[in-house]
Amino acid sequence: MKPMSRAQKAESLEFALKMAEDAGKLLQSYSTRLFTRPLKLIHKGAQGLASEADLKSEELVMRRIQRRYPTHRILSEEDSFTRKLKIEGPGGDRTPTWLIDPLDGTNNFLNGLPFYAVSLALAEGEEVQVGVVHNPIVGETFYATRGGGAFLRRRFGTKYLTKRLRATVVAQPLKDALISTNLGSHRHNADLIRQFPEVRAFRRLGSAALELSYVAAGILDVYWEYRLQPWDIAAGGLICQEAGVPISDHSAQAFRPYTPHVLAARRPLYDDVLAVLDPAAAAAKKGQ
Repeated sequence: MKPMSRAQKAESLEFALKMAEDAGKLLQSYSTRLFTRPLKLIHKGAQGLASEADLKSEELVMRRIQRRYPTHRILSEEDSFTRKLKIEGPGGDRTPTWLIDPLDGTNNFLNGLPFYAVSLALAEGEEVQVGVVHNPIVGETFYATRGGGAFLRRRFGTKYLTKRLRATVVAQPLKDALISTNLGSHRHNADLIRQFPEVRAFRRLGSAALELSYVAAGILDVYWEYRLQPWDIAAGGLICQEAGVPISDHSAQAFRPYTPHVLAARRPLYDDVLAVLDPAAAAAKKGQ
């Protein structure tokens, strides 16, 4: 199978942008309902919660993809839970595959915290080709195509402004960094947190897709997390790559959407945080 051409990526991006916007409007309608009455919930055990909003957003996205690209595969959060799929990498298979999270930040959504997103990515094998992360509440959309750059479009009143995301080397030391990670979660090693040097502040925003996108945009300085799924990080990971933000797993291995641990940070903070997360990997990287 031939790699996607620039024209094919551009076409898929426009399709994904419209799909994310429509799914975002659907989520906002459910958010309005949630203000006065609860939504139906699905308890997924260790995987958390899903709501009817998650399912309806996923239904919209999957239906459109199946209609537009009937030969493409789809890997989606709620569908994967329902079918009890074992999430593995594609190996040598480069069949175009959509990695979608119809509502990234379900806990925020259900609690009325206005920070959640629709995350859509199209991958060939291990390489993400198209990524879109749409926050319907703020009216901001991060998007990228492989080799085509990363962008942020944000609503200001009735106007929309778009800018290209280009990572810059930051001047401040780690002690002045704004870092996002899931402190207090069972995912984290308490000893690691105690070893961490002083920073300006830690945040836990609750949406991996948005947190990665915020690092790409320079809104956050660092984001790292454990035990994520491909649909959590595929789109945001590509946006970081195309913005020029260093992104890898916690051992400095190249970013892959099927690897469950991720670290993204602007330089030189990436090296500083890697030295805390995996001193051996940081030393090996420095010696290269």
